[in-house]
Amino acid sequence: MRAPRPRRAGARQRTVYCTAEERAAMERRARAAGMRFSPFVVACALRGAGTLDAAPRLVLSEAEQRQLHDCVALLDRCNRALLERLPGTAMSALGALAFLVAEAQARLGAEGTETG
Repeated sequence: MRAPRPRRAGARQRTVYCTAEERAAMERRARAAGMRFSPFVVACALRGAGTLDAAPRLVLSEAEQRQLHDCVALLDRCNRALLERLPGTAMSALGALAFLVAEAQARLGAEGTETG
């Protein structure tokens, strides 16, 4: 005989009517989700989607979708421009920026050691 499982405060046994096949399918899904049967059924019912793996839907209007697409396209163009080689060099704009930052940090570090 199995030891009784701890129950949440105020929790009582309820009855849900389903076929044996439905019960078996729910038990398989609970195990696949790494959950016990009752918490799985409660979580599914309270989410309203019927399954734990169903993510809440995000709904964008057509105008919002177009704006999002345009912003992503702009980010893509900026990213590509940062990675392109600068004319007459083997360095990209991003590489040049990284070089300038490293130089500035080296100078700040050198100034700190001179005064210390």
